[in-house]
Amino acid sequence: MNISRERTGELTATIRMEITPEDYQEAITKNLKDYQRKANIPGFRPGKVPFGMVKKMYGKALMAEEVNKILGDRLATYMTDEKLDVLGNPLPNKEKTKPALFEDGEIFEFYFDLGLAPEFKLNLGPEMEVENYQIRIDDKMVDGYIEDTRKRNGNFTHPDVAGEADMLSGGATKLGADGKPGEGTEEKKIFLSLDQIQDKEVKAKLIALKKGEVLIFKPLDFFPTIEESSKQLNVPADTLSDPEISFSFKLDEITHVVPAELNAAFYAQVYPGETIETEEDFRARVRKDAAASFSGETDKLLFQDITKALIDFTEMPLPEEFLKRWLYEHDENKMSQEEIENQFPAFAKSMKWQLIENKVIKEHHVEVTEEEIRGYIRSYMLRQVSQEFVDPEMAKKYESIVDAFMQNKEQVQKINDQLFDAKLMGLFKEKVTLKPVEVSYEEFITLVSARHDHDHEHDHDHDHDHDHEHGHDHHH
Repeated sequence: MNISRERTGELTATIRMEITPEDYQEAITKNLKDYQRKANIPGFRPGKVPFGMVKKMYGKALMAEEVNKILGDRLATYMTDEKLDVLGNPLPNKEKTKPALFEDGEIFEFYFDLGLAPEFKLNLGPEMEVENYQIRIDDKMVDGYIEDTRKRNGNFTHPDVAGEADMLSGGATKLGADGKPGEGTEEKKIFLSLDQIQDKEVKAKLIALKKGEVLIFKPLDFFPTIEESSKQLNVPADTLSDPEISFSFKLDEITHVVPAELNAAFYAQVYPGETIETEEDFRARVRKDAAASFSGETDKLLFQDITKALIDFTEMPLPEEFLKRWLYEHDENKMSQEEIENQFPAFAKSMKWQLIENKVIKEHHVEVTEEEIRGYIRSYMLRQVSQEFVDPEMAKKYESIVDAFMQNKEQVQKINDQLFDAKLMGLFKEKVTLKPVEVSYEEFITLVSARHDHDHEHDHDHDHDHDHEHGHDHHH
């Protein structure tokens, strides 16, 4: 067994592998003898089929199988032993490799082309400046947060006449063509929030209803879409396709929310354990909460901008022709050469990011442990329970639930990726220079939409398959 490697370019090489009879003959002879013992051929008793006949019937197929097995095993071992950092997978060199005949004593010679990962310097430091968008929390936004919070903590009353933002509850019944409930039709309890009904005429009809009164209506006249009708009336959408279908709604109760008063008791209810006494302090605390609620969205954009900056400012050559060939030969959808040419810039950016990400992970020792994943699951389950007060028996029960959850590989992978991105985000924030840019929420949404339209072809996958140092198994 001889293996050698020749450099064919800055980032390409060819492996030559020779497989001789000494490598395969013993295994093939053993397999043929197994076949001889088991073969069931008319005219011969089991185990008495001549070896020559078995060899003639199965020899070439078994040789092909054994040579391919040796080829795969030795190639993988060689690449590991030589610590080769390859991109994609080795590709058979069809020009140099002679067709195999699988005859007795044949010496096989195989050639494989490799694309090699480039050496590059990681530019992750304060010299990299990235804009960090922060959403400006204006008074109108704070007012909205406070109004919602007052309603959530308010008191309920049941007036005789509905107001613009009240809720109506009652029984809805589907009617037949004769205007009467069909056989087996059930009355369903539904809740209609008047502040969610856009149509002014519809809202006016509902507000005019008194308790005990019945309103007959056609869902598609009443609600803007079948989906909305289905949601509001609590019936399957496919039962509402006929425009002539009508419903009766009998008003049982009107519910009005009296918002909680702005006082010290309310502030303590919203923020237990904190000392908030004035409306000014409460508004400042709400403003802080509102800003935090947007951090997920702004961090997502910041992560994209930092990865883009790392890709743009990292000098990194790639073996482009090899990678195009690899895409053409391995793509399951069989893209045309023209499609590969058009999509290659996006693919190259994605591959560059994988190489950069793996280097960041390696140089800065970023890892997610199994215990961290278990801790995440634990905290998710116990978010409503103080862990200090969980008794030992209950803790044991929770651990068995965590064990069961850990068997769901797909969910565990999602958590792993989430924790990985959070660790990378923390590292990036620590290393690069962030330039705060304050924008309104509307401006931020416009910015994200424009960025998505412009850059959607450069989205990066995050499989975090770090057993493969350069993400060879990622599907770009």
